[in-house]
Amino acid sequence: MSGRSAFRVRPARRSDAAPLTRLFRRFYREERFSRAAIATVPHTLEGVLRRRDTAAFVAEATGSIVGAATLSTAYGLEVGLYAEIEDIYVLPEWRRRGVASALVEAGLAWARARGCHDVEIVLTPHARAKSGLAAWYAKRGFESSGRVIWYRDLPKRKRRR
Repeated sequence: MSGRSAFRVRPARRSDAAPLTRLFRRFYREERFSRAAIATVPHTLEGVLRRRDTAAFVAEATGSIVGAATLSTAYGLEVGLYAEIEDIYVLPEWRRRGVASALVEAGLAWARARGCHDVEIVLTPHARAKSGLAAWYAKRGFESSGRVIWYRDLPKRKRRR
């Protein structure tokens, strides 16, 4: 707990799914994610809460979730096992109280315990446009790789009969 702003960070539980869904949908709307991404939150969140290669942490205060972070791990040829902070969000009224920092630290500890080489985070164009966000991560030891992420959606597989 923090003396200035009483909150605690803990691993998310499956019973947190409903409030986390509301929180991450709010985040996705603020960050201008697609409607399709917003619609998938309940399904993908369920996966994050049950898989062994992913994790979610919540910041709780006054009996409510005021922030959360999700992480995943992957294994690549370049560095081996690494983690990515997939999503991190803190309610506006709880910002600048150490909640996001505590969520990042919980994620770093989780990744370290799994033997990850590094932890990455992707800043969307909307997030990069926010003043100070890149500097906030830099203060916590993150640095830009200079890489740009490209992606391609894959068509859904047809069921075999």
